[in-house]
Amino acid sequence: MTPDALVREADVRARAGDYAGALALREQAYAALRAGGDTSGAARLAAYQIAFDHLALFGNTAVSKGWLERGIRLAEESGDCVEAGWVALARALHAADSGERDHWIATAARSADTFDDDDLHFVALAYRGLTLVEAGRVTDGMRRLDEAAAAAYSGEVGSSVVAGEIYCKLMVACEVVLDVPRAEQWHRVFAALEQQLDVAWASAICRMHVGTVWTAAGRWDEAERELTRSLALYDATYRALRPAACARLAELRVRQGQFVEAERLLVGSGDDSFGIRAATRVAWQQAITETERKAAVAALVEVLAQHDGELAMLPDLALLAELQLACGQAEAAAGSATRLAEMSLGDIGAALTGYARLAEGLVAAGHPHAQEALRTAVRHFAAARLPLEQARARVALAQAVAASDPGVALVEARQAAETFGWLGAAAEFDRTSALLRSLGARPSPMPRADGLLTGREHDVLVLVADGLSNPEIAERLFLSKKTVAHHVSNVLAKLGVRNRAEASAWLVAHDNDR
Repeated sequence: MTPDALVREADVRARAGDYAGALALREQAYAALRAGGDTSGAARLAAYQIAFDHLALFGNTAVSKGWLERGIRLAEESGDCVEAGWVALARALHAADSGERDHWIATAARSADTFDDDDLHFVALAYRGLTLVEAGRVTDGMRRLDEAAAAAYSGEVGSSVVAGEIYCKLMVACEVVLDVPRAEQWHRVFAALEQQLDVAWASAICRMHVGTVWTAAGRWDEAERELTRSLALYDATYRALRPAACARLAELRVRQGQFVEAERLLVGSGDDSFGIRAATRVAWQQAITETERKAAVAALVEVLAQHDGELAMLPDLALLAELQLACGQAEAAAGSATRLAEMSLGDIGAALTGYARLAEGLVAAGHPHAQEALRTAVRHFAAARLPLEQARARVALAQAVAASDPGVALVEARQAAETFGWLGAAAEFDRTSALLRSLGARPSPMPRADGLLTGREHDVLVLVADGLSNPEIAERLFLSKKTVAHHVSNVLAKLGVRNRAEASAWLVAHDNDR
């Protein structure tokens, strides 16, 4: 077979789910290109495709670097050619720091212009957009990402692989700054094109990042669907990237108050930096003594030191300030808030600005400007459509004004409790109810799905009605078998039915969505 035929067959294998087989064919194509003296074609295949395949499929870092270096050497031998631009883009993906990454993106963009390669031009534009977002120039970065995505949507980008990569870069940017409206609009477009593109790995990546955005937006059912689908797609494609989805599902579980399940997912999340927040919340929830709480804070400090200045870590830094205050480390908390203020000087979007103002208000408790900082946080979280964060900021504001203006405190606390209630954030709801009682109000009970069941119990009931066994439900919902058995028992007791068949009949009679 010719090199082109081998590459086409590799793409067919990948679409059929045989990613290991596809990689083997690409390696054969590389050998054929080398045998035929096509150093430029071999360079692009080695650096841009094979190196990534080894990393994403098997997690083989050393092997991936070997293929990247082989591609670099062959590109140097080939001289000035468009394939060298694709090798430069691969170097940007693997770059160790932002300066090196920017250099190689610019090199790829120049190559695209010189050789009039639209695919390389638009994917380099997406790379540049993401680097600008990560550098705190969100408006400029998102403008480039929107343009690249529009080109992919319109068909100006010929390769489905490149189009998928562009969409992935856009969704990464939306996750970094928690841009709910942009993710919402582009995800609808991507969903419409998903079958046409037929790039399962891109679907896995995009669903993972958009699932994170839905988690922050309080759309937890949608987040669950996207993240569980992402995990399934990773299992069938680039399985070495699966830990990243586990880390993001753990964050959802923490928000749902399911700390045991979050901890289990974090075991499978590897060293993915997104798991920092969930791991800290789990450690804090499990801490009994002051020493254990301080240990959780110290662990967070250590990890954040490894990611200093990264915009995506800003919410983790806000969490650090909150926990430092809870441990009586006021000076350290003030230092964290100052770092947040420095990071928020750029154009970072409403959501991340809200985190910075929340930390500022918490640290400044008792000072006149604390209330204004917290009010600003509430407004920014509202604009960003982050209901859980907005409610948390309302609680902080209620506590700040309780002595001076109990009426305002009561209004803020009630609105926060309402939000926690419909989200199903039980721990926050209980704490806010205690605050309401301290303000002389009688809090309403936590709302339940179906008037009887919790959201998770309803999920279990739906799967029971679908005929799934407890082990199958545990696998589907990423719960332990013991937890599922507990939920099933609760469902039967609450519905007053004797067995799974009667529970299924109850759902048919009462659930209008079925």
